[in-house]
Amino acid sequence: MEGNNLPRADNNSPDNSRSKICKFKICQTLAFKLILSLIMLFLIIFSITTVISIQQNRQHIMEIVDKNIIRTGDIIKRSAHYSMLLNRREDVRQIIKTIGNEPEVERINVYNKKGVISFSDNDSLVGKIVDMRSAECSPCHSIQNPKLYLEIGERTRIFKNVKGERVIGLIIPIENEPKCSNAECHAHPDYQKILGVIDVQMSLVSIDKKINQNRKSLIINSLLITFIVSFFSGIFIWVVVHSKVRELIKGTKEISRGNYDFRINLKSKDELGELSLHFNEMASNLQKALNEIKSLNENLNIKVKEKTEQLRNIYNHVNQIERIASLGKLSATVAHELNNPLEGILTYSKLIIKKLNNELTQEDKSKIITYLELIATEAERCGNIVKNLLLFSRSSEKNISTNDLISIIDRSLLLINHHLHLNNIKLEKDFCCNYLEFECDKNQIQQAILAILINAIEAMPEGGTLAIKVFCSDSIINIIISDTGVGISKENLDKIFEPFFSTKPGGKGTGLGLSVVYGIVKQHQGKISIESEVNKGTKVTLTFPKKIIAEMG
Repeated sequence: MEGNNLPRADNNSPDNSRSKICKFKICQTLAFKLILSLIMLFLIIFSITTVISIQQNRQHIMEIVDKNIIRTGDIIKRSAHYSMLLNRREDVRQIIKTIGNEPEVERINVYNKKGVISFSDNDSLVGKIVDMRSAECSPCHSIQNPKLYLEIGERTRIFKNVKGERVIGLIIPIENEPKCSNAECHAHPDYQKILGVIDVQMSLVSIDKKINQNRKSLIINSLLITFIVSFFSGIFIWVVVHSKVRELIKGTKEISRGNYDFRINLKSKDELGELSLHFNEMASNLQKALNEIKSLNENLNIKVKEKTEQLRNIYNHVNQIERIASLGKLSATVAHELNNPLEGILTYSKLIIKKLNNELTQEDKSKIITYLELIATEAERCGNIVKNLLLFSRSSEKNISTNDLISIIDRSLLLINHHLHLNNIKLEKDFCCNYLEFECDKNQIQQAILAILINAIEAMPEGGTLAIKVFCSDSIINIIISDTGVGISKENLDKIFEPFFSTKPGGKGTGLGLSVVYGIVKQHQGKISIESEVNKGTKVTLTFPKKIIAEMG
């Protein structure tokens, strides 16, 4: 695809390296973070002050507008007062029209008590009746709370005209003064308090423009002040803080590289100056400590050589003692290992003597021949035991050949048969076949199986069951020997293959039997595992490959 031919971004490219360096040097510096924090703080402060200033300016302008419209209403009321007393309606109309033509005046209406427009700057509105629920009349004529007099804040209102422009309206009550009630032209009764109202409406277009101009000016001034203050604050922080921090970083890098002679030259009396002073003291102390360590190392090397020579002499002495001790243990082990075949030789020799003392039958002669063959075999095995004892420490030559594993096991069981009768032990056999071809050293395999069987018999001094099972697959052979004896504790289970370790009481065991078994199994590329539980018995599993390579091991 063409997309695969596009150039790919290389993370190790110079541009990426420069961007990473730039990001590290600027965006992640303490000075940059401090400047950014100050800018944010200034923006928040000036934003709050700007909003407050805009609100105060708007409020101030609207107060001036309220005063101006109240003053305009008073002028209208006073200007038309004399003409109203003389009932000069034309004069009143001209006064209202003249004032209504002023630029900021939106509308002037005079309502009588019934809501009829008596005078207006727009002649088309004269004589019309206004709804008492309208904005002009509702402050005084609300159904729930009719009022005779209104406060200044209740007399003004702000609304939008048909053009969408803001307009402020002022209601000025026309009170029934004694001059009005006593006038000859249109006398009013004394109990009538309010004769009508003057509704003055003034446009707020110019006022809104002024408010918007002031708001823009305040925002611009606030941003400008924020920029100026942040700029000079940033320069100050960069010069005063960043340069000193960089000097401290340079000092720590030099110390980490092993340059303990480096000193920071900051003469300021602030916290950074104090930090640089302590840094120089630390560098000086490190230099002294390093010199002391070098001196100690030189002396230590001499002392180590002396101690090494002393330890070598002690080691040679201990090694000589261990050789003597090992020789004694090896002698005991040889005696233990030779005892098994010699005991068999002795037993069958006694049986032959016993048979010879009696009259011999043909069956007895056959048994004697069998016993003599066993004696010869066991005598031959005695010569091999000494070499087999060394299997756990070094390799020796093996006589690998094709043998029948079932025959090897039967021969081993025959040798310990009298032990089974003496110890009241029941034997259980479970063989997968009558003949199992196995490439091995038959003497070593017999020795390993005998050692495991003897251990099982010794673990059942009061009798029990000894079971041996053989089964195989296409590639492996398994031999499982289990007993119902005293078992092995968990803390000793991991040590049983260690040389000279024995759990037998009274020094009866040499601790080398299972080490020899382990060596024989490894020589045949097999595995051995032991499962045991105290007072329930032990199970030993031997696993061998079907084919043994004679050159290995």
